[in-house]
Amino acid sequence: MSAMSVPISPSSSASSASPGRSTPGSVADVSAPVPSSKPSLGERLGQWFGRGAGKTGGPGGGPKDDKGDKGDKGDGKVAPVKLSPRAESALRRQLTQCLSARQTDSAANEAAREFMARYGAASPEEQLALLTVVADICASDGNALADAGKDGDGASAKRAASGLAGALGSARVRFLKRFNALPDGLPFLVRWRSDMLHHRAALPGLAALEEDLGSLFSTWFDVGLLELHPITWDSPASLLEKLMRYEAVHEISSWADLRNRLDSDRRCYAFFHPRMPREPLIFVEVAFVPDMAADVHSLLDEKAPLEDLRRVRWAIFYSISNTQPGLRGVSFGNFLLKRVIDELQVDFPKLRNFATLSPIPGFNDWLKQLSAQALAEALGPKRMKSLAQETSLVSGVSGAQMMTWLQSSPERKSVQALQRSLGEGLAAHYLARETVRGQPRDPVARFHLGNGARVERINWHADLSKKGAKQSCGMMVNYLYEPDELDANLQRLIDGEPALGRAVSRLL
Repeated sequence: MSAMSVPISPSSSASSASPGRSTPGSVADVSAPVPSSKPSLGERLGQWFGRGAGKTGGPGGGPKDDKGDKGDKGDGKVAPVKLSPRAESALRRQLTQCLSARQTDSAANEAAREFMARYGAASPEEQLALLTVVADICASDGNALADAGKDGDGASAKRAASGLAGALGSARVRFLKRFNALPDGLPFLVRWRSDMLHHRAALPGLAALEEDLGSLFSTWFDVGLLELHPITWDSPASLLEKLMRYEAVHEISSWADLRNRLDSDRRCYAFFHPRMPREPLIFVEVAFVPDMAADVHSLLDEKAPLEDLRRVRWAIFYSISNTQPGLRGVSFGNFLLKRVIDELQVDFPKLRNFATLSPIPGFNDWLKQLSAQALAEALGPKRMKSLAQETSLVSGVSGAQMMTWLQSSPERKSVQALQRSLGEGLAAHYLARETVRGQPRDPVARFHLGNGARVERINWHADLSKKGAKQSCGMMVNYLYEPDELDANLQRLIDGEPALGRAVSRLL
């Protein structure tokens, strides 16, 4: 990546010569909100998809939402414009040509180029109109497939349907590959799939095309094709702006905040695709600290002194963010962490301790759904006995009432201690015992345990921001990565017994 200085004053762009961390005052000229061009439809929908798939569902999520988009109704839905019969007929001919012609057909390739340019320049309402025609063509193909099974005997109908399915699938794949062969075709397809995913429920005819594109992405974005690059304060300003916009775990509030996260005792790495060199696909932020981090506020403190890298003991992954909602279902986050661990061990041969400081995004949603009986089962007899002695809670307390109480601020230290005991116990139960289809219920736990980490420690009041309180009553969790134990821990997860540290095991 080429280096380009951020537009700041010379005094603030120079590397700090003092041992202290850069202070907000040294970057006063760049602490204003980041200017950005109008985002694409895919970018505006980034957080929506992140919630469904793992923004904290994988480890992180997509770009931040912009409010008040012009084509948006109050309910978040876009109404398509009405194409004239002539325009729709021309569009259908254009798309049919792209679907049916040979891969090397120059006229079809030009038609694909024109459609790509038209779609990219269109408003959200116009884009939806174009997608509606694409969906209708795909649905018509599906109807033809269904009609093949209505006539004739069962065996011949099955053979005909099978042959037609293969032909239609090949046509869709050829259609998508035609776009991929164009300059800027791959970034277009990533944004296009984001739009397809958003409108798929309303346009079921898109399903087959979207699924084919997702399958192709699994090949086109194979981890062997991706490049790992560090992001530093000297990276291009456009890349730093994207880092601020895409951060999905702990919002970057200013340029001073960003500089703190890219200081000499920090690292940031991202995966890039060679054909999307200016667009990070996923990135991880790393802090070097003397002990396993217990709260995010200390990690993000801009006034904290710099750590002495000669004595570094712990590398903490405190934020992992996916950036492209169109790549949902394409897994490369686990490879990112393993590659980063390898890179850090090269730079710091004595570094042996790797852990995360992670949110527990599904905890509150799970807790507030518990009945009084389910809550009692999760707490266990010993904690229920302690709970019965707390006069501020009625007997038969539900999960929703418990959540409200855990978020309160009692004055008595004995009640504070009880809050912590019950909160940590419930979080340990949630992370270790609550599953969906045999996998951890919590999306972040699913990600890290699936990478071979273990649940090492629950941290009470580790994130007191509004987001932290809303997600998990302010709690966070450390997942420990021991390179020699990753495979064994993964096997434990497969066997239904996720790896737990002693501190977590004692909470169960």
